[in-house]
Amino acid sequence: MNRALFAVLLALLLLSAGTARSQVPVKERQFVYGINAFAWAGYAGSLSAKPSHTIYVLAGHRSMVSPRETLVYFWPITGEYRADWSGLNASVPGTLEVWKSGRAAAVLARQMYVLQYPNGPDSEPAVLYVGEEAERRYRAFVDARERYRDAQVRYLEARGRYLEALDKAVAARQHGAPVTLPSPPEEPPPFRLFSSEVHDGFLIDLPPGQYTIRVRGSDGQVIAGSQRSLVAFTHRREAVGFTIVPQTRWTVPERADEPSSTIYARRDQILYFQPFAAREYSDLAYARLANPQSAEGRSDAWRWEYTQSLAGTQLQVAGGSGVEAIPGRPYRVEQKTGEALGYEVIEPPAGQPADFAGFKVRVQGTMSLVLLDPNGRPVPGSERIVRVPHLRTAWPLGIIPLLPLTLGAAVVAWRREQFRHASRPREG
Repeated sequence: MNRALFAVLLALLLLSAGTARSQVPVKERQFVYGINAFAWAGYAGSLSAKPSHTIYVLAGHRSMVSPRETLVYFWPITGEYRADWSGLNASVPGTLEVWKSGRAAAVLARQMYVLQYPNGPDSEPAVLYVGEEAERRYRAFVDARERYRDAQVRYLEARGRYLEALDKAVAARQHGAPVTLPSPPEEPPPFRLFSSEVHDGFLIDLPPGQYTIRVRGSDGQVIAGSQRSLVAFTHRREAVGFTIVPQTRWTVPERADEPSSTIYARRDQILYFQPFAAREYSDLAYARLANPQSAEGRSDAWRWEYTQSLAGTQLQVAGGSGVEAIPGRPYRVEQKTGEALGYEVIEPPAGQPADFAGFKVRVQGTMSLVLLDPNGRPVPGSERIVRVPHLRTAWPLGIIPLLPLTLGAAVVAWRREQFRHASRPREG
C-alpha cells in the first residue's frame, strides 16, 4: 500500500512539473515596433510584432514608432504577443521609409523623444517633446524632482523640530509658564509632473491615408521583418458630448454623445451636465490605435471620443417655465455621515478644491438644452432633449401573464365535472 501511494504521489509530482514547464512561454528574438500613438485620453503604448498587424495612428497628430529588437512570446491568457523588454531591448539603426501608392512619401530620421504628464502619470494631457527639446525637458524634470525631494527633507526636519518645540510649549503651559506656540512649517506643494525616460524613434505625423513603412539599414538594405501597413485615420463628425452626473448617483455618470439625442429623467431630479468637444471615429480603427493586436472594435460601428472640456460657457435651458441661461460652476462631492449614507454635491467652500465643474439643472418636465459659446451663440451639435416619462397604471399588464393560467384552470375544472357526471351509475 505504501509503495502504491508513493508511486501515485511521484506521478502527480512529475505531472505537475511537466505542466509548469509547458506554461513557460517560448521566447523568440524578433524585430518589432514599439508604438506611442497619440490618443485623446493620452498616448497609447503598444507593440507591433509578428505576425504583423496594421498600425493605426490619428491623422494630423504626432505619434512615435521605435524599431527595436526584443524577445517576443505569446501570452495565451490575452491571446496577444508580448515583449520581454528586460531580456532584450536593442535599438535598430537606420531610416524609416514611408510609402503610399507605390511611391516614397517620406524618409524619416531617428529622433530622441520624451513623454511628460504635467498632472501625474497616466493623466491628461500628455505632452510629447522631440529632439533637443526632449533632452532639455527631461533634464528640467530631473532637476525639479531633486528640488522637491530636498524640499521634502527640509520640511520633515522642520516638522520634527516643530513637534519637539510644541511638546515643550505644552509642558511649560501645564506648569503655568507663559508660552508662545510655534508656527508649523509649510509643506511644499505636491510634485505632480511625471516624465518618461528619453527614448529614440521616428515621428509620424501624416495626413489621412493608407501607407507602408519599413526600415532601411545603414548598409542600404531593408531590415527583414520591418515592413508594416499603416493607416492614418481621422474623424467623420464633430459635436458636443455631455457627461451627466445625477446628484444621487454621481459615481455612475452617464453619457449623451449623439447630437439631438433624448435624455430621460424623473421630474425634480437634479442633473449636472459636463460638456466636452467630441469627435466620432471608426470603432475598429480607434481600438487598433490603442492596440494593433486588439480583437475588439467593429468595422461598421462608430464611437465618440472626448477631446477637451468646454469650460467658460453657458447652458441654455428652455421649458414650460421659460428660457434660462445657466452658468457653469465648480462642485464638490462630500460623503454623508450618520444613518443617511450616500453623497452630497455642494459648491466647494473657499479654499477647498472642486471635484468637477458643470451645469446644475433641475428637471421640470420636457426641456430642450443647448450650449452657448462665449458670444452667446448656440454651439452646433450640442442640442439635447430632456423628457420625463409618463408612467401609467401598470395593473392591466399584470393580468396578461395570468390569462393562460386562468384559462387552463377553467378547462381542468370543466373536464373534472364532465368526468364526474360520466362516472355516475345509471338507475333502472
